[in-house]
Amino acid sequence: MVGRRGQLSLEFSVLILVMLILSLATIYHFLDNNLDRKDRDLDKIDIGAKTAVSLVNSGYNGIYLEYPVIYLGMTYSPDKTYITLYIKNQSPLDKSTLELIEDLTYERADVNQSIYRITVVTVD
Repeated sequence: MVGRRGQLSLEFSVLILVMLILSLATIYHFLDNNLDRKDRDLDKIDIGAKTAVSLVNSGYNGIYLEYPVIYLGMTYSPDKTYITLYIKNQSPLDKSTLELIEDLTYERADVNQSIYRITVVTVD
């Protein structure tokens, strides 16, 4: 009786493992077919911008801001190559800080600067 229970448990475990592998393969196939390279790059740019703003807020590269910068989001052109990042701060930001956010976004996202044009805009 004990041997039969062990056999059923093993068969059930193998069945669950096969279902899990098939589910993962289906999800991967769906995402791979429905998201192109530019969609993935846009996601990396968004995450890179959030990281860049966090670094600037933490005093990265010797920058001191009186108020923290808030990342509001991004928009992009229909061809997904011209990206505008929107940030907000209670005090005006100098050009070097905006350029640092742009440079850090490129660096953190690891995207080609000749394909994607990122612009940082402050919102009042």
